[in-house]
Amino acid sequence: MYLYDIVLGIIFFQTGVGVLGNSLFLFLWFHFILFRSHRSRPLDPILVHLTVTNTIVLLSQGCPLAIIYLRKGYSLGNVGCKIVFYLQRVSRGLSICTTCLLSMFQAITISPSNSSLAKLKARILKLIIPSCLLCWIFNMIIEINVPIYVTGSRGSNGSYTGGIDLIYCYRKQIFKEVTFLPSLRDILFVGGMVWASGYLICLLCRHHQRVQHLHSTSLSPRTSPEIRITQTILLLVGIFVCAYCISCGFTLYKVYVTHSNDWVMVVAMFTSLCFPAISPFLMVHRDTQMFRSCCAPWQRPSLHF
Repeated sequence: MYLYDIVLGIIFFQTGVGVLGNSLFLFLWFHFILFRSHRSRPLDPILVHLTVTNTIVLLSQGCPLAIIYLRKGYSLGNVGCKIVFYLQRVSRGLSICTTCLLSMFQAITISPSNSSLAKLKARILKLIIPSCLLCWIFNMIIEINVPIYVTGSRGSNGSYTGGIDLIYCYRKQIFKEVTFLPSLRDILFVGGMVWASGYLICLLCRHHQRVQHLHSTSLSPRTSPEIRITQTILLLVGIFVCAYCISCGFTLYKVYVTHSNDWVMVVAMFTSLCFPAISPFLMVHRDTQMFRSCCAPWQRPSLHF
């Protein structure tokens, strides 16, 4: 039980740091675009959408567990459970879809002019915002059945049997047909991430081999912005896929092992919150153009004699 409380405390800290990091990224981005008079870059709408999605994931999953940690007992009730768990499922699907779109659009953006993907370059700017809107509509529709099988905790409704205890809520036993579309969505979009990441890695390797002979070993040329954002996206996708696989493993263990304890769900939620908590700091750290532009007013001017 002591370890259980420690993990809850870590999730409480993780949620606060993650919300702060996503807020920081949004603040720096708006400052970069509005106050520094920079034009929005092609993938900026997806990055902003991913940041908003990360914030919803952190608040919907981390806040209920944080309240349990502070109050040592908590019940959302039937209506609260339906709303919170619906937000969790929709935001989780949005995170998967948005990360996949980010990797695939970047693969199209930096694809060579003689590739088959080059034909989509001219249309990509017009497809970004509609794609984000479609992600919302798509995930809200396929998760519409969540309020039907989620109810109050088992502690207040002891008559429920054959379901899954979600610590602060309770999920009734569901049929395979109910989870088919969400599972198919996860497989398709995670597969899209893996394909796009593999394609980006191949492009980076070709680029490295092409420019290697242009620079002497004594020089250390700067990485171009396109290569840097590609490396950032690969890091984001790698973190997401690792956290997603570990979280799914713990969740499946909770579903199929009848006598598993609450700590399994707590660890699964902690793992699923790693990506939304880490990604904003990674994006701020890797986006040197935005960071330097926003920090320029606070830098001390150099003196020349």
